[in-house]
Amino acid sequence: MTFLNPAFAWGFLSLPLILALYLLKRRYEEKPVPSTFLWRKAGLDASASRPFQRLRRNRLLPIQLLMAAVMVLGLMRPVIAGGSGGELVMIFDLSASMQATENGRTRLEQAVADAQTIISGLGAQDALTILASDGGIQQLLSRSTDRDAAYRALRNLEPVNRECDLSGAVALAQAMEREIGALEILVFSDDYVPPPGVSTRNAPHGLENRAVVSFEVEDGAGYARVANYGPEADVTLACYAEGTLCDARTLRIPEGETAGVALDVPDCRWAYVELQQSDALAADDRLYQVARIQQSRTVALCGETSLFLERAVGLRDDLKVIKISDEERAEVAADLYIYGESPLIFSLDADSGEIAAGEEREAIGAPALLEAEGIASGLTLSGVAVRTYRPLEGGTAYMEIDGQCVLAAAGRTVALGFDVHDSNLPMKYDFPILVQNILRALLPEDAAEVGDGICGDSIRIPLPADFQSAQVTLPGGRVVSAGDGMQWSDPGFSDTEEAGLYALSIDGEERWFSLRMPASQSDVRFVAPSVDAAGASASFAGGAELTGWLAALFLALLMMEWEVRRHVA
Repeated sequence: MTFLNPAFAWGFLSLPLILALYLLKRRYEEKPVPSTFLWRKAGLDASASRPFQRLRRNRLLPIQLLMAAVMVLGLMRPVIAGGSGGELVMIFDLSASMQATENGRTRLEQAVADAQTIISGLGAQDALTILASDGGIQQLLSRSTDRDAAYRALRNLEPVNRECDLSGAVALAQAMEREIGALEILVFSDDYVPPPGVSTRNAPHGLENRAVVSFEVEDGAGYARVANYGPEADVTLACYAEGTLCDARTLRIPEGETAGVALDVPDCRWAYVELQQSDALAADDRLYQVARIQQSRTVALCGETSLFLERAVGLRDDLKVIKISDEERAEVAADLYIYGESPLIFSLDADSGEIAAGEEREAIGAPALLEAEGIASGLTLSGVAVRTYRPLEGGTAYMEIDGQCVLAAAGRTVALGFDVHDSNLPMKYDFPILVQNILRALLPEDAAEVGDGICGDSIRIPLPADFQSAQVTLPGGRVVSAGDGMQWSDPGFSDTEEAGLYALSIDGEERWFSLRMPASQSDVRFVAPSVDAAGASASFAGGAELTGWLAALFLALLMMEWEVRRHVA
């Protein structure tokens, strides 16, 4: 057993003080009595009042001494020492979902508090290693017995606005275990399911959250979608053009669904939408949209194409849409070709063979997303139905039907494995979003512009060969400058942890780009149960403070002392 406040041990001096009070002479008031019957008792009391006599039997004395001892022990805050077997590795998940807040404290802050309690219960010689996953692996403490260093390392932990894979940190800890032997591994996360032999302390509760999942602006009109990861709710979405409020709308979103809203946005260089109600995760309540420098390019619609498709492509002002026959495809020069029905092909080449299609099948189930980023960003597929489809092979799969890929991207080509005429997709909000995502992936709106991205990813910032100065101002106000000859395009600008609007200045000319946290981190409704691996429960359960139990014992003794005093009186 150890004590968090051993300095309060001086309180044990109260025990001899209580004894002294019983030994010292007591003083009485003189009062007349109506009978001599009380003389005998008065004589006994006078005899007992002489100081430093042998103590007579008194039931109050041992109770009061025990109460004093219990109170002092409580002030010393005893902790049962954990039996960690000499080595403990703590691994912290720093992903964006660990920013979720409950009762004024984030999940990471709660994890740090739990870790501090465990550390306080370790033996003096128990070695501690602290690892953190922030997209990579941070080793904050290595096999140290310095508890102050451990507490400092925990205070420096901060979540990041990205996904974090804990497998690398866990693999490192398991390698240590194979080398050292007796070692316990404890992961602090919210949804981590560990391999055998690894313990977890996951967040205790799922939380409600709302998130802005997409925001597009075209020709003075904005369109935003909000996801509701909780019960049905009314949310208010405000829109700001370069920081000035330009529109606000309230929308009702069913439980677990998304809802879209149209907004009036004046011509501006950048705008953002923001949820007005607070929720569990603030980092996904605001989303920026940056206007792009237009560069005219040609899109060839080949054969009999859907009117909905033509209109969706035409939303891009920098694209010139031409309609040609399928036979003319090989003869007409275009930046992008859209052809076919099932599959529907979007390709930079007039004839692409990067993605193959199988035999047509009847759809049994509904389409479902396999990825939530890239060309599937902002899609929900709510209520989308398809009659028949052709399974796709090759590239990265983004959508499936009956377990078969129906939306894939490979290099210079994107394919949709069903005829849009045989589905209700063109009549859903998802269709123009999907088309714009595909166009953005194959034809970036300006090759010289900086594209929006996800926090933690490297961003390509092309600089002219003869530039004199360049700098990026991060959302928090910090400025990062480029040195002479430094090209941020390879491997890329990597100071991208903050979510929000980044200002880029090249030789005095200002432009912007924005970064957001991954949409997959917004759903914090579900947590994985904590796991105690074999032997770990005994190791960590011991690191428990006993102050609460001592407080309960003190109250019980106080009641006992009151009852004894009542009968003695």
